[in-house]
Amino acid sequence: MRIILVLLVLISAFAINVSAQVAKLYPVDEASKEPTFFTFRARLIQAVQRRDANHLLSILSPKIQNSFGGDGGIEEFKTTWKPERPQSEVWTELAIVLSLGGAFDKDGIFEAPYISAKWPEDKDGFELGAIIGENVRVRAAPQISSSIMRQLSFDIVEVSDWGGNKARGEKRDWIKVKLSDGQSGYVAEEFIRSPIAYRAAFAKEEGRWVMTYFIAGD
Repeated sequence: MRIILVLLVLISAFAINVSAQVAKLYPVDEASKEPTFFTFRARLIQAVQRRDANHLLSILSPKIQNSFGGDGGIEEFKTTWKPERPQSEVWTELAIVLSLGGAFDKDGIFEAPYISAKWPEDKDGFELGAIIGENVRVRAAPQISSSIMRQLSFDIVEVSDWGGNKARGEKRDWIKVKLSDGQSGYVAEEFIRSPIAYRAAFAKEEGRWVMTYFIAGD
């Protein structure tokens, strides 16, 4: 009887631990499946590196969606982002989005990054985030000198605080996550991403590739 009870306790503990292990989300980049899109994206990446506003504006759909509340369109995009300014945040955000691969949907639309394109439908995009690297260190405190609690590779994890935490003297922000054993730790902001952070979609309109949305949120 005692053996059975011990086994039940172990099974229960194992079940709790497994349920806390959310999932894995490995990098995907399907751009090469469509050579014309692959070339289009390569040119766009180069334009973003140059901060070439003219090129960026030339590949926008006339009906581009810029938010979930606006009317959309190129003029709204220009007002929102002011791409003519080299310091515009559009260059930073778009560079990150384009660097993280993506995937085609059943209609041939390419969504980037892969985190949003391949996010599991049954996972909460508000409460969870994706680790975007191998052996990413989870630290006990929001600072580089803190002890390492665990290393994660392409895990979907529970996020306790997206606000960004920074210890005195730290230049980078840290995101607070909850581990499978219930402990909390911190991941450097550049190694974790929300599926509802900025994302872009590209589709063919009148025979040419255009960006149809560049949005964040849900």
